[in-house]
Amino acid sequence: MRNIHIYYSHYNVEGKGSKGRPEWFDYEKCFTNLLESISDDPNITLHVVMDGKIESNWIRKYKDSYAGYEIEGGNMEKVTVELYTIVKNNSCNADDLVYILENDYIHKPNWADQIQTLYKEFSNLSYVSLYDHNDKYFLPMYEDLASKIWTTSTLHWRSTPSTCGSYITTKKIFEEDFNDHIGVTVPIGDHHKWLFLTETKNRFIITPMPGLSTHCMEGLESPTIDWSKI
Repeated sequence: MRNIHIYYSHYNVEGKGSKGRPEWFDYEKCFTNLLESISDDPNITLHVVMDGKIESNWIRKYKDSYAGYEIEGGNMEKVTVELYTIVKNNSCNADDLVYILENDYIHKPNWADQIQTLYKEFSNLSYVSLYDHNDKYFLPMYEDLASKIWTTSTLHWRSTPSTCGSYITTKKIFEEDFNDHIGVTVPIGDHHKWLFLTETKNRFIITPMPGLSTHCMEGLESPTIDWSKI
């Protein structure tokens, strides 16, 4: 079994925030859903990287369940650099898994078991997202998108050209691609960064079908699953 180190990127926000969210969305519910999904797993360590003061936010109620880090980011670029530096400086084995996770995702209960199965049955993985991007199924720009399909003993996985800022990789690959993630070799952001890694380092991203998590944006939830029940 692999060790999984989750780095949860958070800031002082509650409720639905200001983005277009599903009716059932709530930031605290996303966090408690994550806690429930990992509560009995001795191979998972949770780190919360807070842009601001932990004591000023509801997440302080759960501080016995995670290692907390406070940063002063203020914008995406600064938060990204500080978050990734914390991940890089924390010691762990090269084949341990690092899960960079934004604070607006809901997870299925069995996501960690599926990840363990995936990494047990495949050894040449680059990046894994748990989010089955709904836009890949309806945006005109993806009409001709072709994907390679993998199957583990329990789930189908597909290749995808890009993902958001939440993903899993090994500590080894994370360190090799560190400069690419913090804006040294390519501007900080999601889509173009993933294309750059594919073109220059032959990295690839796979996502599950159906999804094991969803980015909680109205109309973009991982399809075929009633996330309100989760």
